[in-house]
Amino acid sequence: YGFNQLNLNRIFLRVHADNTRAIHCYEKVGFVHEGRLRQAHFKDGAYEDVLVMGVLRSEWKGNDV
Repeated sequence: YGFNQLNLNRIFLRVHADNTRAIHCYEKVGFVHEGRLRQAHFKDGAYEDVLVMGVLRSEWKGNDV
């Protein structure tokens, strides 16, 4: 939808570094690691890293353009 209907060139997301299941799913559909925001989120008395992941239209596995 983002690439075909909205004509976006890049889609990105942020995900908590300890959410390995979500990270695996994002990688499976073509997202790549673009960066790490160190200690960016405070949860349960501790700071956690947040990953930034993105995918370009030219890299997207569902690309039918």
